[in-house]
Amino acid sequence: MSEQQWDEIPSDLNPHLPMEAPSGGSTSSVDPLIELNAWLGFARACAHSARVQAILLTLQTDLRLLLAHRKDPERFPALSAERVHWLEETREQMEQALPPGFQSPELPGETVSGSILDLASAVAGRARDHQRVEGMDETKTAARGYLDRLPGMLSALARYEEFLAGAPPA
Repeated sequence: MSEQQWDEIPSDLNPHLPMEAPSGGSTSSVDPLIELNAWLGFARACAHSARVQAILLTLQTDLRLLLAHRKDPERFPALSAERVHWLEETREQMEQALPPGFQSPELPGETVSGSILDLASAVAGRARDHQRVEGMDETKTAARGYLDRLPGMLSALARYEEFLAGAPPA
């Protein structure tokens, strides 16, 4: 994506417009992807690691592109399979950086940044499920794959942040 195209992405992606609630679902007034992007910004502000901060900024950029494409698919490109591959590789790198046996604590809360990332992982799962209910176009397999893998990536970042902060493994 060129810098000019990036600058043309609308900064107001209508985060407060009411959404149609799926039958039996909640009536949230904020799109889960926009909520997730806000949580990622909060996580980035609290992260101990410059590496985690850079990854979170990249994730926010990807979500912004996903939102812009959804709003105007003729003007903004869809997420590519390359982005899904990057997500998978980065998650593996983060998991490999942990010492053997380092696992999630039974309950979130060992560190602020890890807790925020655990919350963001839960919101990412809700965003993924919302996209499925909304009937994400089957041709957008890269976007679906990205959203399927995003909760796991955020969980891996949470564990990495906890490790860096010296949190005891579970």
